[in-house]
Amino acid sequence: MWKVIRTCIPKKTTGKKSFSNDDKSVANNFNEFFTALGSNTVMKIKSLAKENNYTPSQLPFLPASYTESDQFTFEPVECSLVEYIVKSMPDNKAPGIDKVPIRVIKDCLPVIAPWITSIINKSLVNNIFPSAWKIAEVIPILKEGDHEQANNNRPISLLPVLNKSGNITWHLTETSLIHSTNSILKAIDQKKVTAVILLDMSKAFDSINHNILLAKLEDVGVSSSCLTWFRSYLSERYQAVRINSTLSEKLPVVSGVPQGSILGPLLFSIYVNDLPSATKTCSSESYVDGAKLLLSFHINDSNAALVELNEDLIRIRNWCFDNLLLLNPGKTKLMVYGSRQILAWLPEFRLSLLGKELTPAATVKDLGVTFDPILSFDNHILSTVSSCKSSLCQINELNTPSIKIC
Repeated sequence: MWKVIRTCIPKKTTGKKSFSNDDKSVANNFNEFFTALGSNTVMKIKSLAKENNYTPSQLPFLPASYTESDQFTFEPVECSLVEYIVKSMPDNKAPGIDKVPIRVIKDCLPVIAPWITSIINKSLVNNIFPSAWKIAEVIPILKEGDHEQANNNRPISLLPVLNKSGNITWHLTETSLIHSTNSILKAIDQKKVTAVILLDMSKAFDSINHNILLAKLEDVGVSSSCLTWFRSYLSERYQAVRINSTLSEKLPVVSGVPQGSILGPLLFSIYVNDLPSATKTCSSESYVDGAKLLLSFHINDSNAALVELNEDLIRIRNWCFDNLLLLNPGKTKLMVYGSRQILAWLPEFRLSLLGKELTPAATVKDLGVTFDPILSFDNHILSTVSSCKSSLCQINELNTPSIKIC
């Protein structure tokens, strides 16, 4: 109901699957695996820190203090605002465990809007988040391999529709891409190359530590009463996995922020808000859990740039250890941008992250766009054209079989 930031909810799920065991057993096993993702990730982070002779801080920083007038506090919402937000929600929002679709809520809105408004305002006054809105239904979506193996599936969390999100104008992926691309183009005009490291954080939403998050909320000026509300929002959450029509037993979720929720991406953004302060030389940009480091330099300064990039990677690694986020060197990518002529003179360029060597890639995918070293976007255009042609062929076969466009 609080309209904050865009999150992605799948428009469709996979079809009915046949499992060798009964659906209830599979659903319970999947739920045990998914609810343990956060704690298992934290164990892996601590193990990596030990291997790298680093002792993570229990609380990475001391929160700033604010006068009462400068603190963030909640204000009551008007019924008219609630009606406006509900009406603006897309009709294809998937329902949560309560199975109440947004269309039903919209149809009943003239009657139920005052009650929804009352629930929200009482929640804000009493600093208690409704328990019924803290239960998630998880749908496993097959990534690859055997669908009976939980780790081959992506858990899609569905919450009651009043937890779903909307958009903030001018705060989409396009904004981030335009900003970083503009920086790279400016560097090319100055006859520089730009090294960009696309950091990959595994299970980032699942491993967020609630104590660190609450401290960071306090650091950005959230009042003590609001912190109590956020503590209620994060605690005593449960989830159940649905396999076909069977629902598993509910299990508690003790870490992370709710995916598919309104506040999940915003809370994650606050959690990583101080990541740029970890670097000394590189600039950094983030879009929710997608972060990247950028450094522009002249070809003659390549050796110095390599040293600076590696040092900043160590600082980012240590920041992730402190904040219990797991860097995945296997999926972290390095790209060096520049003009075709200048890149031809680029010496051997190699970085290191958690024991893995990073070398410049031929193409990388950043927020859905495929980039190449000279920003020609040829690969992205070819991929888009191919996808569009495939869709047109499917439409052609269904609607106009006598016309062949493929």
